Amino acid sequence: MKSVWPEQYHNNPNIDKPIEQIWADIDGYTFEERYEDYPELHSKIPFVIPLPPVKYEGKFLKGVCFSCGTRVLVEKFPEIKELFNVVANSMFSSYPWSNVADAYFTCYKNEARERWYKENHPDKKDMPMIPLQDADFLNEYYIAPVPNTEKIYDVICVSTPFPVKNLPLIAKALLEYERKYGRVLKVVYIIGQPSAKRYEDGTFDYSGVIDYGKNVLKEVDRILGDTRKYIDFYPWIDYKDLPLMYSRSKCGVLGSLIEGKNRFISEIQSCNTPIIVFKDFNKYSRGDFPVFFGNSGEYVPEFTPESLADTIHKVITNQDAYEPRKNYLEHYGRKNFIDTIVDAIPYYRENLPGYEPKRTHDNLWLDLACYDNYQVSYHDFLYDKKTNLSHVVGLSNVETLLKYYYAKFGIKWKYNDSVFKK
Repeated sequence: MKSVWPEQYHNNPNIDKPIEQIWADIDGYTFEERYEDYPELHSKIPFVIPLPPVKYEGKFLKGVCFSCGTRVLVEKFPEIKELFNVVANSMFSSYPWSNVADAYFTCYKNEARERWYKENHPDKKDMPMIPLQDADFLNEYYIAPVPNTEKIYDVICVSTPFPVKNLPLIAKALLEYERKYGRVLKVVYIIGQPSAKRYEDGTFDYSGVIDYGKNVLKEVDRILGDTRKYIDFYPWIDYKDLPLMYSRSKCGVLGSLIEGKNRFISEIQSCNTPIIVFKDFNKYSRGDFPVFFGNSGEYVPEFTPESLADTIHKVITNQDAYEPRKNYLEHYGRKNFIDTIVDAIPYYRENLPGYEPKRTHDNLWLDLACYDNYQVSYHDFLYDKKTNLSHVVGLSNVETLLKYYYAKFGIKWKYNDSVFKK
């Protein structure tokens, strides 16, 4: 089965189909297929360990790992499941396709969708469904507000220029804002494309961008005329510089109607800047589950330039009305991330000494075990004090890391070199 990207959902907030068919359309695409079936992308497969395996006082506890390439990982490294509960991540709002995972990231808690899915996939009836995605694995102490920072941008967007992001509609909203409110918004847009160039005078050269994005940028030029008057485009910003950019902004805008969880939404809230999304963003996969909690931002009521312009005006003229970081940390951040995973997988209720719901992040046995095994507290492991043991990219690096864990816990090394070998 080949993935089919649901292009018809890009800019149509009202799909005229039964909800079950819409769910099937969404589940018809996964980024897993790209990373697993194309050997040239094996070097880009991410592998994250939010909970390491530990052995302490005679008790062994499996860790947790997640990836968008679980099928490749399990087939290449068969004993990985002796050490980890393997969680599949589709990197989209679809349910993963992996048949070897121990649990699925599903982005949102949507009981009706889960029920439909398990009725149609009876082999997955006991699969733990975890309402998270890799975008939620955000270090909220690293991506945090920069104190005493002046708000010099009205709007920031950190998003590719690809059609799913609806950049032309954002451009039309900027013109509508000027017409309706009598001034030009100061907007910075980071497209995440190193192939583009920004010169010192602000000139933006996107000739090197692939046509899939270049054609959208051409349409923005056609809409705006003098694009530089309305949008300051950046090809790329180093991750360490993002908190300052977010802190300098009065709000963030995402133009998508459908995609995955979206890291930008998490990052900007963690930097205490309100987020603006269309109310129809991922509405079919979310059900009643919110994009954000509390007064963290605003939903744009209608999928129109004027509605977006009005929502931007509401947010930038009422800055004191929002508490995005406070709301974000009540529900997300890495401590909530691991609590949610562990609470969803029955293995830990049965095997983690001193288990309590929503308290894995400060479980005393786990903290003692982690220090005994890795010489850091569990909190420090979770928050990147051992990144060489918790986060690698590419199958060769996964192999190196797994060899360390296999040796540490006495697992005989096996490697299936024939899997996907070309």
